[in-house]
Order: sequence, then C-alpha cells, then structure tokens
Amino acid sequence: MKPIMLMLFTLCLTGCVQYKWVKPDASEQQETIAETACQAQALRDLPPDNIVSGKYTSKDSKYKTTDTDYSTSDANESQREILVKDCMFKKGWQQIEVQQ
Repeated sequence: MKPIMLMLFTLCLTGCVQYKWVKPDASEQQETIAETACQAQALRDLPPDNIVSGKYTSKDSKYKTTDTDYSTSDANESQREILVKDCMFKKGWQQIEVQQ
C-alpha cells in the first residue's frame, strides 16, 4: 500500500478523535516541553524524506502557457510519529483520548 493511501486510510479510521499526553503532577507547559524535545530528537534520528507524490499540469490556451504544480509528502513522517510516541512513553507520559 502506498504511504499516502495508508495515511488516508488511517485518518478515516481515527475520524475526529483527539489525544492528549498526561503525566501525574505535570503541567501543560511540561507536556509541551517534553513533546517538543521528543519531536526534535525524532527529526534528528529520522529527517524528512520529501518525495513527489503528485504532478498537476494545466494549460491556458489563450495565453499559451503551461503551469505545473507538484505535491510532496514526507516518506518518514509516520515513522517519526512512532519515534515521538516511544520517546514520550519512555519519559513516563501516557496518551489519553479527549472527548470533543
């Protein structure tokens, strides 16, 4: 399954569920600091690998021009999210579902 299809499939399954990191006696600021540190480490360990995932070309017959737009995706994004979660769990944080 292509990475973009896997990501879309996962989004469909999760819907609008939101999660929050919690740790006993920890503030929101501490959560932000811990998650930011984990994200930074994950970026160092697994930097972005941007790949072209789509190419869109449009032609304007009046002005005889052609425009091409490319869409890209980060092939390492989902693996990096796993690294962030692992890092947070190792620091003692737990992820809970938040009602909307």
